[in-house]
Amino acid sequence: MTRAGLIRAVIAPRWLPLVLAVALLAVAAAVHMAIPWFLGRIIDEGLLQRDAGAVLRWGVALAAVSLVNPLAYTLGHRLLALAEADARRDINLRVNDRAARGGRAAPGRSVGETVNVVTGDNETVASALSTVGHGSMNLLAFTLGVVLVWTINMWLGLAIAVGVLATTMIAGPLLGRLEERWNRYRHTLATTTDMAADTMKGLRVLRGLGGEQRFLDRYRRQSHALVADSYALSNHSSWIQALQQAIPFVYMTAVIWLGARLALDGQITVGELGAAFGYATGLVMYSGSLLGNAHSIVSIRVAADRIVRHLAPTPATPAPRPATPDLRSVPVARGKLTVLVPARMADAGEAMAAFAEDHAASSALLVADDDYLFAGTLAEVLNVTPGAVDETLAVVSGGDIGTSIRVSEHQTVLDRGLNLSGGQRQRLAVARGIARNTAVLLLNDPTSAVDAATEMEIAQRIKQARSGSTTIVATRSLIWRSHADAVVDLRGDPGPLALRWVDPAAAPTPGGDDA
Repeated sequence: MTRAGLIRAVIAPRWLPLVLAVALLAVAAAVHMAIPWFLGRIIDEGLLQRDAGAVLRWGVALAAVSLVNPLAYTLGHRLLALAEADARRDINLRVNDRAARGGRAAPGRSVGETVNVVTGDNETVASALSTVGHGSMNLLAFTLGVVLVWTINMWLGLAIAVGVLATTMIAGPLLGRLEERWNRYRHTLATTTDMAADTMKGLRVLRGLGGEQRFLDRYRRQSHALVADSYALSNHSSWIQALQQAIPFVYMTAVIWLGARLALDGQITVGELGAAFGYATGLVMYSGSLLGNAHSIVSIRVAADRIVRHLAPTPATPAPRPATPDLRSVPVARGKLTVLVPARMADAGEAMAAFAEDHAASSALLVADDDYLFAGTLAEVLNVTPGAVDETLAVVSGGDIGTSIRVSEHQTVLDRGLNLSGGQRQRLAVARGIARNTAVLLLNDPTSAVDAATEMEIAQRIKQARSGSTTIVATRSLIWRSHADAVVDLRGDPGPLALRWVDPAAAPTPGGDDA
């Protein structure tokens, strides 16, 4: 998925409320910019002509039109707010699905980055709906204001047009550099957050090793780098904020000064001068808002890039590879326990990862030795009901895991399973994968950290629990081979591998659910 693709995925499914919101906001903007025109009529046709009837007539019309603005704006803003909330939920689901699919902490994808994505970047990207909605309103109102000023006098309209051109030439380069500094700042922020999280989780170990001061100094340097990037971003952003506040007042000053001169010369009426002042006041608000929308677009682009990188397949789970003569085809039988005995475990891991990526997350799941364990109760980690915890752990001979957690201080699994042994972490990850009950389960060296007796129990119980489902295990263990329905020995042929169904017609459709 690309940045543009993510933004389309936010906007396209919600096009109807967006279109309705834009229409309502356009009505609100048109009414708001038309109010000075009514004031001009009241002055010219009523007050200056001493016509009470005209004053009453135009005053009633002004009051009626003024009621439309808050109603239309409120309804339009409400539609955008609801659509934006739905978009934030959708992005969070995408991030959660990506995290749950492989269960791994990908290289370069830190905890700090994940925290920033789900707590900040998702809201920023979802705000694309509001940016489009309010940006359309601001653009329409600004254009209408310029046209109305132009109808009063050509020179007034020309002054506004020159101001727009000058604003574009000044703000364009500033916005381009702002995106670069936003990227740098968000990267530094994620690194700092991740460093703080890692330090706190390992604080007791650091103190025991005497490394607390070293990591404190390292965090202090990183914090100073974050402050420097923050100042650089704020310094650049302040210029845009200054333009956002100053340029609209330049518009208003130019319109009022020229309007006053034209009124003194008799080229426009007093009512038209009052209307021009009203238009200039509206242009102050809408031109500033347009610059704010441009600023928001930069933030949305930066946040979308970060989410796309977060959702992208990791090097540990490469994209599906086409079958070539360089890839040895490895047959896999549906509904059987197949054991692969590779020459190199890395080759088997890559082949299994590619095979899992070929199928939907609900159809195939890879459990690897570096899978990430999130903090929580055993039921939360395994994603099962509390009553099913013992039954799920029993499949991997994990009674000792339940006992050790229940007698621990917090009775929860710590982040990354830091309060478990290596063998317990490995078995807990396998149990979590089995609990998903997918049609295809791929296990990459699942019992390398347990003793032979435990491995014998696990192999036997997994075969029973997965009876009738496809299970693929990459291991050199003789115990697994003794329980396998099929063994593929690849030790004499090292090199890249590609898993292929024995009967492709009966296999799950790539990218779809198991049939």
